[in-house]
Order: sequence, then C-alpha cells, then structure tokens
Amino acid sequence: MKRILIPTAAATVLALSTALPVAAQDAQLSGAVAEVFGAQVVVATPEGRLLVTLPEGTEPPAQGAQVEITGTRDGATLAATALTVTGAAAPAVPAANAPAEAALPQALQGLGLTEVRSRRDDDDTYFYARLPQGGWLRAETEGSRLKEVQSDGADLPAAIVSALLPQVVQDEPRLAEIARLNQIELDDDGEISVKGHAEDGMRVEIEFDRAGALSDYERERDDRRSLSAADARARLEALGYTEIGFVERGGRHVDAVAVNPHGDQVEVRLDDQGRVERERLWMR
Repeated sequence: MKRILIPTAAATVLALSTALPVAAQDAQLSGAVAEVFGAQVVVATPEGRLLVTLPEGTEPPAQGAQVEITGTRDGATLAATALTVTGAAAPAVPAANAPAEAALPQALQGLGLTEVRSRRDDDDTYFYARLPQGGWLRAETEGSRLKEVQSDGADLPAAIVSALLPQVVQDEPRLAEIARLNQIELDDDGEISVKGHAEDGMRVEIEFDRAGALSDYERERDDRRSLSAADARARLEALGYTEIGFVERGGRHVDAVAVNPHGDQVEVRLDDQGRVERERLWMR
C-alpha cells in the first residue's frame, strides 16, 4: 500500500476552521503566533487560526509573539506582504505547570500564567490563574468558547486584549479612555463588552456590535463600599483562609477564591464589615 505523507504545515491547514472566508481578499489582522514552520507561521486571531506565508526574507517571529499582518487572504491561508511584531513572546511556562496551562482556553495559553485552578458549573468552566506581572485572572468558558476574561486589579495582558478584540475594536478612539482595562465579555452573538477604569477613577464600559461598531458607552463614578482587595485579603488571612487567589469587589461585598481552615477549596464572600457572608465549596 502506498503511504502518503502530509507535511506538518499542510496538516495544520487542514485542521484550521472551515468557517473562514473562501474568497481571496486583502486583509489586515493581528494575533499571536501559535506555531512556526520556517517561512510559514500559524497565527491565532479572533476569527480563528490562519496559516501565514511570510514575506520573502522575513525572519520568522517567535512562538507566542504578537503580530500585525497585511496581505492577501484565501480561506484559512494568508500570503503576507508585511508583518510587524508588536509584542514579544511571553516567558515560557514552567514544566510543572504545563498540564494545567494546557487546559486553558487557547487565547490564554503561552502567557506565563501559573497556579492554574478550574471548576465546572453546569455547562461553564471557570479558570483562575496568577498573572506573570502580579494579580489574578479569571476566565469563563462554555464548551470551547471563551465568554469572559477578567483581572482582579491590573491591566489584562496586552496579548489577551490583542487576541480577543478585533482590530476595528482596538482602533476605537474611546477605548483609549480606559487607563486600566480589566474585563472583556464575548457574547455568543458576536457582541463585545469592554470594561475598565479611566485615569480619574471613573468606571467605563464600552459595547460593540458583531461588526465591531460602537453600540453603547457608559461612564460612572466608582462608589463601591466594599472592602478594598488588600483589606479583604488581610481579613481572610486573619480568619484562617490561605492560598487566596482571585478577588472581586462588588457594591457592598467581596468574593474571593481561597482555601478555608478545613483545607477545602472555596469561594467565599465578605460583607462590607469583613464578615463571612457566604462560602461555597468547589466541585471536586
């Protein structure tokens, strides 16, 4: 029997999404380099994975690098006329964390996230992980679809923002008003919500329709009366909680992921006086 061997790059094309456009067209897009095959790279974009042929003489970017590409797109392939590296690859994830990191949604892999935790809740899965620059991240998925990403204080990493927001959204001038972007929500109908804080402390929420056009904009004073994240962590430690991870402030309460004094992984809520209002055991 004659065996037919398919080159690695070609095999990658066959695995790419069949929902991508089929007619050749000029394209400009951005994303993260997922795989490198010499003069070709696979780039993960908000629309899916593309096999990109680099311009002649271009040095292949490193895996994980953030890139902007201009060229001619034909289905799941793109012949690039220009490629610009806009962000360096994130530090490699330690081998000990690799199995947990591999379970993360694709857009969150290769970012140096550590201490990854996850739990199921009906059809959704929640991931919690420590960010390399400090602070914690929470992501919510439904099946393989990423629904929400949120940090508990710091900016979301630029690599995540670039991977999740289409270029037309990134180019919206109002987005520059958010000095600290810490939440992105992706509806199943293609609508996008971006949340964060302005330089003056005002909370900002901007919504975009499925075409990336601005559909709503709102600024409001941050008048939450809950404990600060630092005070909540200190209070939880005083109550005997350990391994305190993602902390989220509400209007008059704080939710946190932690290990309780019995050694159980829980979500715990403190009221605005620092009293335990609710504790929920994670599903094992």
